Amino acid sequence: MILVASAAALSSCVTAGDDAGDPLEQTTAEEQDLAEPAGLADGAAPAAAPAAAATKAAFELNNALLPFDMPARAELASSGYKVFAHWHNFPVRQISSTGADKYVGWLQPTGDYKSIGGWLRDRPIPILPVPAAEADYAERDMKRDVETAAAVGIDGFLVNFWFRTTDSRWKWLTNMLDAADEFNAENPAAPFYVIPNVDSHILSTNAGKDEPRKRADDLATLKGHASWMKLNGKYLVGSFRPEALPPSWYTEFFDQLKTVHGIDAVMWGSLLDPSDANRNAMKPFMTGAVFSRWDNLPYSANFASSVSAQKTWGDQNGIPYAPPVSHTDHRPTAGWALETAGFKTQQKSWKAAIDSGVKMVQILTWNDHYEGHALRPNSAMQYATYDLTAYYATWFKTRKQPTIVRDVLYYSHRMHLSTARPDPLKQPKTFTSKNNVPFLDRVFVLGMLKSSGRIQITSGGAPYQADVGAGPQLFDAPLNVNDRPRFRLIRNGATALDVTSAFPTRDSIVWQDLMYRAGSSSRQAVDGVQDDLPQDRLP
Repeated sequence: MILVASAAALSSCVTAGDDAGDPLEQTTAEEQDLAEPAGLADGAAPAAAPAAAATKAAFELNNALLPFDMPARAELASSGYKVFAHWHNFPVRQISSTGADKYVGWLQPTGDYKSIGGWLRDRPIPILPVPAAEADYAERDMKRDVETAAAVGIDGFLVNFWFRTTDSRWKWLTNMLDAADEFNAENPAAPFYVIPNVDSHILSTNAGKDEPRKRADDLATLKGHASWMKLNGKYLVGSFRPEALPPSWYTEFFDQLKTVHGIDAVMWGSLLDPSDANRNAMKPFMTGAVFSRWDNLPYSANFASSVSAQKTWGDQNGIPYAPPVSHTDHRPTAGWALETAGFKTQQKSWKAAIDSGVKMVQILTWNDHYEGHALRPNSAMQYATYDLTAYYATWFKTRKQPTIVRDVLYYSHRMHLSTARPDPLKQPKTFTSKNNVPFLDRVFVLGMLKSSGRIQITSGGAPYQADVGAGPQLFDAPLNVNDRPRFRLIRNGATALDVTSAFPTRDSIVWQDLMYRAGSSSRQAVDGVQDDLPQDRLP
């Protein structure tokens, strides 16, 4: 049986409720134009206006991997629209004192996390040698992160920290700043910025809640790095969940920076609860900077309303809003996963930001594998959402939708049905869906098409297909077990693209793994890292 749908009738399971009211939003408001952006990044190498056709650097993506011709980073860097990503806790390589790869253990359903199938569900790719051959591997890995992010149009990282200078993890900050300084010396027309980001959520639970001046002293040791971003001559300091600490904490923190260390700073606050009370309490510290809401929303949320409500407050109070853009969220330790309908959350969060006219966005996140929303190429999503970020970041920065000049099929699906039950003796509590949005047992394909054609998904041996036009086209079919879905683009009766999923589906599980897997027709999947489930990773 062949099921054919017209472009106007695609995927009722995906489009239903797409613009339904967001239950997290209490207010709505008309979108307003944002004032021209404040002078960005005067603390790093200036972004010189590039030539009409800037030459691409060695780290930049080969256009053959993408559905469009991506401008050189030097050209995109001249835009007043900036893209930042949140960096948290997971370097490319994590090596134990005995020389072992920590990611291997974190993925295994053993120890403290055996009841949830392991601490993580994915890891960075490509997998680099462990033990490392280079003595300075940690510094090299940070440089790799900078270049990998810069290649898709990201302008900088908000690097999360909650530790003191005496903690070995402080090197994450210093290595990142060193890497960005080196990158900027090599790419003066397209600098990469670092924003030290205080994790106020964690500090509120430990001695940090009583140490604002000590934490300021720690941060001041980074003053000599030119890549520490500035806004209007002031150092930019981020904070995750700033409302977790009282305003008096920030008063002392910023006073210590200024009066003792000569660092005049402002705060990019990423509020977990952006209520009027919390925004107003943080307003004195965010004035002159920007603010964000921290949330990854399900595909069915009203993303435009979410952006508009916060942007309106920002416009009225002179603090530009930088909304989150995201793609997935799966937290085994919290016992839930976010339903994103494949690429739908990524599509809609970027489109809402583009349409709203905001000048900055924050990607949630670059590398938080613990919360399952790492954009950095990883074993689950591979390069799919990463490559798509290049497309949306270019659209955001140039204010023009990129022309698709090469066909690419991006696919996404889970490895088991959401209804599959884990072994209750191994996983006593089943995972739920964040925001109570029903899980979708579907196979998704996003066709980036240079002209019209027929998209076909073969799932469970049955073909499902739709005739679609040019541009981004999303189509889906039922997910079947014991299968490898196949994706084809057919044009004028001939097969233009043909790719089979790298991820086999299963009918039975021991632990749940609701992380979406993804891949594309333009890249070979990195095998042997995650074409399995937690039950396959036992030591």
